[in-house]
Amino acid sequence: MRATIKDIAKQAGVSITTVSLVLNGKAYKIPDQTKKIVLDTARELNYTPNQMAVGLVKKRSQTIGLIVPNISNTYFATMALGVDEACRKYGNALMLCNSGDQHKLDLEYITRLAGQGCDGVIFIMANDSDDAACKESLQMLHDLKLPFVMLDRFIIKKGCPSIIVDHVKGGELVTRHLLELGHRRIGCVVGPEHLVDARQRYEGYVKAMKEADVDVDPELVIHGDYSREGGYEAAKILLDRQATAIFASNDMSALGVMQYLEEQKARVPEDISVVGYDDIMFASLLKVPLTTIHQPIYEMGVEAVQQLMRQINQEEYEKGAVVFEPELVIRESTAKYTGE
Repeated sequence: MRATIKDIAKQAGVSITTVSLVLNGKAYKIPDQTKKIVLDTARELNYTPNQMAVGLVKKRSQTIGLIVPNISNTYFATMALGVDEACRKYGNALMLCNSGDQHKLDLEYITRLAGQGCDGVIFIMANDSDDAACKESLQMLHDLKLPFVMLDRFIIKKGCPSIIVDHVKGGELVTRHLLELGHRRIGCVVGPEHLVDARQRYEGYVKAMKEADVDVDPELVIHGDYSREGGYEAAKILLDRQATAIFASNDMSALGVMQYLEEQKARVPEDISVVGYDDIMFASLLKVPLTTIHQPIYEMGVEAVQQLMRQINQEEYEKGAVVFEPELVIRESTAKYTGE
């Protein structure tokens, strides 16, 4: 049977009020020795607070919802880890929802999390969310009066709290690196066109090419979907069109690119250089370690929780975007173009 504060009070020889003040961190005028007795007794009786009762009093459930597109993708798994560990530091439980990259499930999960009394939601949108779908999700969050933070994928909207990376700069860093190595026929596997982060990475690619007075060849720009399969299919086209380097807009696409190149006996980087984006765990573990853009994925998850908790606690929080800086990580998958 669950121990109560009445049981603690009886065994410790103090009042119920004293126990309540100690357990809630409000025992400012209670002697340290008495506080120690209460806490020791609580541990001895294996006391745990009734969270439903606490929630009724504080009007909080002490749960946070996290909606992710694909938890099997190590990028989102690492981000979720940052969210989970930050939640625990705030004394919150995490409710994880996997949308399978389907907007209709985003809406279903938002409704469900609100119905279960979540204090707030951290939201990574599904891959199939175009601008209209994004606005629909945001409108639902507003209508349900749920505090929320958009994480990673987002739409540009004034006053929308979000945690992002400067993807234009990331695309520039990748492309400049390949240009400095002497590559000019640089293929680009672009992410889903309706996602802002994919458009921005491509924007960075175009910007760097123009600054180097290199024309962007439309035949070397392939629209993918951030998947391994999409990267594999794009590599078929780009290898046939004699690209000397390939910028895949995420590491999963890069994995597909490298898989196809290996099957075709095209050597990386001797015959063709490959760059990814995200720096997920496997990037450094491939047979040819992948040059990529490092995003502080874990730290972004932590920051999302911090911004959400400020909202929930009605403290000052960032009402626009918190922008993290990308970093180019050079490994063995890129090399100077020799023209051979």
